[in-house]
Amino acid sequence: MVFLLPLGVEGATLDRRPWVSVSIAAICAVAFFFSWVVPSNPGGVGEGELRELLQETLAHPDLELPTGCTALLSEHGKALLAQLKKEAEAPAWDVDVNALQARLDAHCASVLEARDSGLLHRLGLVPARGLLQWGWLTYMFLHLGWMHLLGNMLFFYVVGLLLEDAWGRPLFAAFYGVGGLVAGIAHFALDTQSQTLMVGASGAVAACMGAFCLRFAMRKVRVGYLFWFLKVWRGTFGVPGWLWAGLWFGNQVLDFLWGNNTGVAVMAHIGGFVFGFGAASALRVTRLEERFVAPAIAAREGGWVADPRMLEAQTALDGGDREKARATFQRVLADHPDNTEALLTLGRMELEDGRVPSGSARVEKALQLLVGHEVPEPLWHAVDQLGELFPVDRLRPGVAWRVAQGMDQEGAPSNSVGMAESLYAAAGKGTGAMAVRALIRAAELRLARRDAPEKAAEYLSRAKPMATGDAAALAERIGQLELEAVRMDARMKDRGIALDTESATPRTQAVAALAPESSGGSTLPPRIIPCRILGLSDKALMVEAQGGQRRSLAVTEVMAVAVGMLPIAGPEGAAPRQTVLTDLVVSWGDLSRGPTVLRIPAAGLGLPERYPGLAPREAYARFLSALLEHSSANALPDAPTLAEGRYPRFATEGELTAHYYGQESAAA
Repeated sequence: MVFLLPLGVEGATLDRRPWVSVSIAAICAVAFFFSWVVPSNPGGVGEGELRELLQETLAHPDLELPTGCTALLSEHGKALLAQLKKEAEAPAWDVDVNALQARLDAHCASVLEARDSGLLHRLGLVPARGLLQWGWLTYMFLHLGWMHLLGNMLFFYVVGLLLEDAWGRPLFAAFYGVGGLVAGIAHFALDTQSQTLMVGASGAVAACMGAFCLRFAMRKVRVGYLFWFLKVWRGTFGVPGWLWAGLWFGNQVLDFLWGNNTGVAVMAHIGGFVFGFGAASALRVTRLEERFVAPAIAAREGGWVADPRMLEAQTALDGGDREKARATFQRVLADHPDNTEALLTLGRMELEDGRVPSGSARVEKALQLLVGHEVPEPLWHAVDQLGELFPVDRLRPGVAWRVAQGMDQEGAPSNSVGMAESLYAAAGKGTGAMAVRALIRAAELRLARRDAPEKAAEYLSRAKPMATGDAAALAERIGQLELEAVRMDARMKDRGIALDTESATPRTQAVAALAPESSGGSTLPPRIIPCRILGLSDKALMVEAQGGQRRSLAVTEVMAVAVGMLPIAGPEGAAPRQTVLTDLVVSWGDLSRGPTVLRIPAAGLGLPERYPGLAPREAYARFLSALLEHSSANALPDAPTLAEGRYPRFATEGELTAHYYGQESAAA
């Protein structure tokens, strides 16, 4: 015995959520629930009623089961009834056959009336009802049993999702509906007077299989097998889409020719498949998909939906055939000059080949198009793919400004800060208020990185002469940043660390008031305030100092988060255990005052209450990730190290303090 079942398409990925496919499956599920699960007798005719009809028919050899009720029997049932009638003995001569036949006719009529009143029969397709019936639209969402539903949905899952992804939601929805309608017409044409009910999505799914056979001919369908002969063999194997779908279609044709179609609307399968294959062929011959469908999807969803020629070009490029790839990309651009993927890839190739002017022009045009999209992710992806080839200095200032703003957004990749700074610097080569704002933002990003403040000073020196006219109001901000750059530079020279910021906000000064006054000596050492966290949200933080004083501050006032592991004594003879200290830097101080740091031990974080059921290390990782995300604070030693859970280890608390702040604390 052999069982074969398709499991999916190898390497299948979707660029968008398949809402049409999900909706179709959901409608089928809801319709199945109300038409099959809820009714006590969904078919309208039970086995008991059929048995009674047959017994009445066999009461006399001259009785005939009405045609409507005969249609309720299978072919085997009809043959068996005929045989039993031949073997039945004639009753007494005085039996009123006409009365028996009238009673049988009435019984049959009541059975048919009960059947016709059922939801399944009312919404299914019955050819004898003619052209004016709801069944043409509704039959494809109804099913006769769990296996019927699950089987159709499995095949639909294999072929439908990729078709919707390639053709877009509107076209696929129309294709599915028309495919189901054509399948119904094929079944109707076979016997227009048939009383047999037809339901099921298989006709529409067959249309999807026909289209899949051509559109995804070379994609591998993963098929599971179960072979049972004395022992069981099971596993999976891959089959090209054209072969898998073609074999299924051939089997349907053979079933139809040999008459092996009892209970199955084989003609609907054949009609649906032929329609689907024909529709996919028409799209290919007319090039409608590559000329209109794919570009329309790209325009709506960010430009990252490739038409078929894009796959051909990328395959050639991956195979080393750059000339074929270049020619194919150029053909795409001839039809669709705004195809951002073709512009970017061809521009990258030209930059690699040393054709900088043309490559830069293509890249600039693509970036202008991507900046106009509602979502920034395609722009981030494009800049990341260009890497070191990105021609920042060749962008026009206005374009550089818009791209920089697209890169300078919340949620952008971690490497986008440096790229945004370079873009703002390029935009600063322009004139007017835009150039001044660009240079100011470049300086802000540089200072936020706490690295090379002299570079920030260079940006500000370029902006200062231009801060006239409409840009005069920006002169004050330039002055503030110049002072910050000087302070940072002095701090780095005096203390050998890259930590500085603007003067503390009033709120931060209130938090700093929790610390005891410095006991003489230099004021540059950090002021450490032991605290515990009482409350934390995505906007605010409530802390309590050891003396019981409580303060609330916005999470955005946390300038940095520093983490370190310290040893703590364990039981006698056991190795020391490790505990974590978390520092929240709320002020870097100034030339007359050291940083203000809220130091929170592991017990003061309240992790068991915030993350019940989680292991301590996982709970702390979540806490740290949430705090860094909502505060936008700098991570010390750096974000990747903390994200990976590689927290630095120190022998003493003083060593931790000296490592992060240059000196041990004035008060601890």
